[in-house]
Amino acid sequence: MPFIKRDLLPLLQSHRPPKACVLFGPRRTGKTTLLRELSRQQNVSWFNGDNSLEVAQNLDLPTGAAIRSLLMNSKTIVIDEAQRVPGIGLLLKRLVDENEQLENPVNIFATGSSAFELAAGVKESALERWREYNVWPLSMAELAADSSWVNALLNIDTRIVYGMYPEICTDPEYARDNLISHCQSLLFKDLFNLSSIRYSSKFETLVKLLAYNIGSVVNYDNLSRETGLSRPTVMEYIRLLEQCFVVKVCHSYAKNLSNELKKSKKIYFCDTGIRNAVIEDFSPLASRADAGALWENFFFMEGVKFITFRRDYGRFYFWRTSGRQPREIDFVEVIDNKMRAFECKLSEKAKSRSHEIFTKAYPDCTVDVVSPQDLMRVWQV
Repeated sequence: MPFIKRDLLPLLQSHRPPKACVLFGPRRTGKTTLLRELSRQQNVSWFNGDNSLEVAQNLDLPTGAAIRSLLMNSKTIVIDEAQRVPGIGLLLKRLVDENEQLENPVNIFATGSSAFELAAGVKESALERWREYNVWPLSMAELAADSSWVNALLNIDTRIVYGMYPEICTDPEYARDNLISHCQSLLFKDLFNLSSIRYSSKFETLVKLLAYNIGSVVNYDNLSRETGLSRPTVMEYIRLLEQCFVVKVCHSYAKNLSNELKKSKKIYFCDTGIRNAVIEDFSPLASRADAGALWENFFFMEGVKFITFRRDYGRFYFWRTSGRQPREIDFVEVIDNKMRAFECKLSEKAKSRSHEIFTKAYPDCTVDVVSPQDLMRVWQV
């Protein structure tokens, strides 16, 4: 598969030991490819957490001498799919602690296709001993940098439907089959193996309900009733789906008006192609009833990717009022208490009905109506 340069590469190249560097993100987003590109022409000790025999033979390090031996014989250590390594948190802690004592510390990288909280005790064991980065599917800016914005935007409708996984963008002929296969692996192999999920049919129903209702305010009671799961179980499953990078939660923004939604959430999929694989619908964007919701989901994740790249700790919210005739702004980006708002419309000529109320409440915040052709303008550094 052709290598498309990732925005994170310069950040990773600037990383300096002794701390470890951990890449989080779903499978097949390019974490392994990124590290192979980063560690070319280096002496690399590479371990795959999916290979239990390899892990047992090479990463069962009972003594400090064994840890030092591994560090002294490599310039770079990579633990791929690290969430599958027993005691990974303690192992990373011991590696970094020993690395700090070396005159020439080595690079330590780990990747995880689920948030490490799913592997017991990692955050607590390795606290402050790593820097973490999220590796999402490709962004439109990365595709444009590989060719041009003109070329990238020519296929924007296809990208919105099939998503931005690297293999989908570089090998579109098998996009549908690859997405459905990857969806099954992501939802049932990875998540079931790393969590306490037991009700597979009810869980599948929940995921489909979330997919059919992207961009809608979450109602846990309705989801509980429609799935037959308890409300706490629905909430826990959504948390696990977010930790495994299947969905991304967007919180409501409220500050100035009494009738603003204050603790509500919307749920989007981390990739629109995975979302469409869940409902098994890859119809062209122009013929879809859910085209607007798909574009909203796609734009949200482009914003999340851009914030990840900038590392400015910005956040994306949605804004909505309550009442019989609620007003809504699709997204509000907040960085260092500075705001800008976005309304997602498929047509460049479309207008929003909610601007007046929102801008009256937040007069210093501009509202930008964005169509797919506006991505070049919106997401440039």
